[in-house]
Amino acid sequence: MADMELLAAEPVALQAAQDVLADENEQVKALIVLLMGNDPAGGRELEELAGQVASMERRLDAALEELGEMRQKIQEVQDRSLKALLQKNSKALEGNVDAMRQRILELKGQVVEGCKNILKDFADRGAVALNGVSRFLRLGPALEAVQAAAERIVQSSDRAVSRIDAFSTEFHEAGRHLKNMGRSIQGKPAQAEAKENGRVADAFKGAFRIERAFASAIGENVGLSLNALARLEQRAQRRPSVLEAMREQAAKAAPAKHQPEASHDRGSR
Repeated sequence: MADMELLAAEPVALQAAQDVLADENEQVKALIVLLMGNDPAGGRELEELAGQVASMERRLDAALEELGEMRQKIQEVQDRSLKALLQKNSKALEGNVDAMRQRILELKGQVVEGCKNILKDFADRGAVALNGVSRFLRLGPALEAVQAAAERIVQSSDRAVSRIDAFSTEFHEAGRHLKNMGRSIQGKPAQAEAKENGRVADAFKGAFRIERAFASAIGENVGLSLNALARLEQRAQRRPSVLEAMREQAAKAAPAKHQPEASHDRGSR
């Protein structure tokens, strides 16, 4: 089963994720470098966003590995009823994880394509193109789709744990009832409570909880990505365009040009 420490090592993992994404996608790396030279704060926001996307990929890979191990262990379960229950819930979770994978691939594709478009626009129009980083990226809907997929995995995992609990309780209650029948025949007092859930059931509950933890962590990555995107949008709103700056400069210079003319006219009179 996956090591839960994987979820806790975010600061180091995030930097590693940024390096991975930059290495795989030259457009992302080039735009980050370009922004760092023209708008360092914007460059850091894009670097943060790219790092969060790469971190999502990393956690998804770990979730897929955990899911594969779970499927193998389910095949070893002897009790048919428990095995059928686990297979049903594992299949539902697998579908949700696969949907998550598709959403993350689409998100990554949009990041790369958006960076490519911004670089092209920069080549055509110059620094003014950097005001439209958030507009070209258009990542809001894609991030929300990943978040929705993460929430479905959380819900699916919670349902699986509840069903395993219910099955285990019913199984042990039935066993307790049969045992008490034997104790009654022997004249012994009945046991008042059912036994705790078995080790097999507990192991699979732990596996589903790990999947839930990975999905929750990806949801946190999405939240941080949305925050970085919002900050990029705010920066774009605050920065005037080159055209606006030229017009403003021209407006300031206009009175200075007419002043000597007025003075000359009065002197001639």
